[in-house]
Amino acid sequence: MSHRPAVLPVILLLAILLVAGSAMGTGAAAEAVRSVPQAVADLLTKANQAAPAEVVALINAWTGEPHPLLLLARGRARWRLAQETAARLGTEHAHLITDAEADFTAALKLDASLKQAHLGLAQCAADREDWNAAMREIAAGMELESADRALMAFYASAALRAHDWRLATLATQQGILRFPDDAQLRKLEVAVLVHGGQAEQARQAILALLAHDPGDAELWRQLAWSAHETGRTDETLGALEAALALKPADGLVRRQLAEAQLSQGLPQAALETVRPLIGDPPRAEALADDQLMQLASRAAADGGALSQARSWLAAVPEAKRSREQRLAAARYAVQEGDVKDAGAALDTLIAGGERDPAVLVWAASLAETRGEAARAETLYLQAIGSDKPASSGASLRLTALYLTQNRRDEARNVLASYLATHPDDVHARALEAQLARSRSSSGR
Repeated sequence: MSHRPAVLPVILLLAILLVAGSAMGTGAAAEAVRSVPQAVADLLTKANQAAPAEVVALINAWTGEPHPLLLLARGRARWRLAQETAARLGTEHAHLITDAEADFTAALKLDASLKQAHLGLAQCAADREDWNAAMREIAAGMELESADRALMAFYASAALRAHDWRLATLATQQGILRFPDDAQLRKLEVAVLVHGGQAEQARQAILALLAHDPGDAELWRQLAWSAHETGRTDETLGALEAALALKPADGLVRRQLAEAQLSQGLPQAALETVRPLIGDPPRAEALADDQLMQLASRAAADGGALSQARSWLAAVPEAKRSREQRLAAARYAVQEGDVKDAGAALDTLIAGGERDPAVLVWAASLAETRGEAARAETLYLQAIGSDKPASSGASLRLTALYLTQNRRDEARNVLASYLATHPDDVHARALEAQLARSRSSSGR
């Protein structure tokens, strides 16, 4: 299994941001404990009991002097409104985020010590996926010793998304030391361990999490990775099966399981696993996925369903077939004794510019089988002209072809050129002896 699990599932990140947002909202009320004018305090009290849109309207209607806590409250309300429009990600959402940032920035200009404004800016930066900015604002707005678990998780997740692995490690460690039972921080720790390739440590951390939450499909997928990396093949398969059972519509997990089953010599199981990804008849998006079609056809071929393998590859539009697909189609055709289709697949590749001597020799051999000696000769000569190691076999095959056609002089010339660079080749020496005998018997 070559796929390393994602750094942080999007659903988990959203949960962190929403929880952090709730915590920061209550923190804004705490800022109001400061000494403020009575009118400002009264407006903040009303805002604290109002819906986000009402908060914006209330503060927009304020005619007094600008106050940092009012700007903070309006920024928080705008950020919350933006989350309500997040699914649409249209201009309204972008404008709300921009307006919220403007409020937080203005609040800081009036009161640079207003840490909640920094945290608001961090959330806006996270919304824009500017994780470096989010990290800077979190650091400016949090008190490490008193930060709650949601804020610690927000900090660690921002570091992960920014690929600041050192900071992510420190943030998760600090968070776990303070909140050892927090599942979000533990999952963030797993992401750090997975990225660092610490498979055994990740495995132990994942097993501990699964003991409390066996219904987390992402944890099972991460366990599959760590089990694979530590050589636990049965555990790898079991973990992927569990992940797929929890999320049967997850195409990535289904594909990973099929790959693992193939690697463990279970092609029939792999075929049944991958079949739903193809569809019946094959779906257009599946036919456009080169890696998926190769995986599915290999599972079918190795599982004894050669006709299915060939049918799937044949369903791929001619113009969309990859080199690997055409080579696979040729192999499966040969296995079913269909020399004509095998040759056609290779000929299409060669007509498209294929110059791999191994492919040229294979196509020439098939041409010989079909009785197309002239075509075989042309292909062998093309292969000999290549400077790749695989071209050497073409010389011996062409020599043998010339011998069957009684073209001894040409066979002798090809063989002499080959022996000049491969003097110790046993097969070449045997052909040389055969040529010598035929020359003696013919008197030439």
